[in-house]
Amino acid sequence: MRKNMIALTATTIMAAGAIPAVSASPAYADGRFGCDYPRVCFYLTSADWLARKPTSAFRDITRHFQKLGPRARYAYAAYNSRIDDSAWLEMSDGSQTCLGPDDTWFFDQADGPQTVIGVQIVDENECYRP
Repeated sequence: MRKNMIALTATTIMAAGAIPAVSASPAYADGRFGCDYPRVCFYLTSADWLARKPTSAFRDITRHFQKLGPRARYAYAAYNSRIDDSAWLEMSDGSQTCLGPDDTWFFDQADGPQTVIGVQIVDENECYRP
């Protein structure tokens, strides 16, 4: 009986050691493109984007557009690290562009640079305006 108990204890200990540890997903733990979850990050220049160093980040869900400061206005790129919220970007010409979850937008495009002036994070995982 004592032998069986020791064998059972040893088996239980070995089995417990074989269970892998659960950890956060590397994509969100490390921050994709240098953008920590759950943020919408802006990269002022292409060098900032290539270095994965956001110059500004927003994380609050708001009812209205937040005006961007000098470290985000006129940005080269934006990235939405959120997994279940969208971000609307307001342009200086009055147009709006939506960044879905885990989406990227480059403002310096072939038809001329766009000027982003505001951001609104909404509790919607799809880009839809009623």
